[in-house]
Formats: sequence, structure tokens, C-alpha cells
Amino acid sequence: MSGSSGRKARPFRSRLRGFAGIAIATLVAAGCTQAQKDYLSYSASDRPLDASTRIARAMGQCWFAGDATFASYIYAPELNSYSGQPRILVLPKNEPGGLPRLVVQAQEDGRGAEVKLFGPLLATEAAPRIRADIARWSAGSSACTA
Repeated sequence: MSGSSGRKARPFRSRLRGFAGIAIATLVAAGCTQAQKDYLSYSASDRPLDASTRIARAMGQCWFAGDATFASYIYAPELNSYSGQPRILVLPKNEPGGLPRLVVQAQEDGRGAEVKLFGPLLATEAAPRIRADIARWSAGSSACTA
């Protein structure tokens, strides 16, 4: 006899069905989890255009009027948006037609505006200041510091 241990080998199809069941359960569980946001968001009590206008003015006065942190960048407010989502782009001075390094976008949310903030500048050492300034300006202030 060739090494019978008293245990019956499971057929290949049975093992395959068990594996498929585990794989499907894993995919279903993964699909039920909430996707992580790839942006920060703040609430503004006014309309998107008003919030974006205030933020753009504050950015111009506080960041782009001689601040060394933003000396290598320019900003481009796109406030007259037909989509109803005015935005402000922060671009490298040497690549004004390139990809934005920061986007501040406002959209209607029922109570006012949701101000979204995203881009690679949020992964730099300037990120805490950017977040604090945009949060303050979204809340209605136009001050450069808290």
C-alpha cells in the first residue's frame, strides 16, 4: 500500500470552491469599506463664489505679497466658473501652464460652501500653515495670522 494515512484527499474542485468563496468574501468586505478622501475640506457659511473670492484675496495679501514660503509660486483665481465650482490654483512661477501644486475649490453644499483643498503642496513643510490659513479664511476671516 502506498502510504495511506486514513485521511481522504479533497478533490481539486472542492479546494478551488473554498478558495473562491474566501476571495469573494474578501472582495465584498473591501467594497464595503469607505474610500479615503484625497482632499481636505472646510465649511464656509457663504456661497462658493463669495468664499473663493475672500480666500483668493487673502492668499494674494498673505502669501503672494512677499512671503518667502510662496516666492516660487503664482496663483491663478478662476472665480467665474460655469460649473459653479470656483477655484484657485497655485502654480510654479517657472511653469505657469503646468500642473497646479495646490487647488482650492469651493462648491455648494446646502448650508453654504464646501471648500476643498488638494495638491502636492500639502505634503510639504508648508502644509500646516496652508491648512490653518485656508480653514481660517473659509470660516470668514481675512487675517493673515490667527
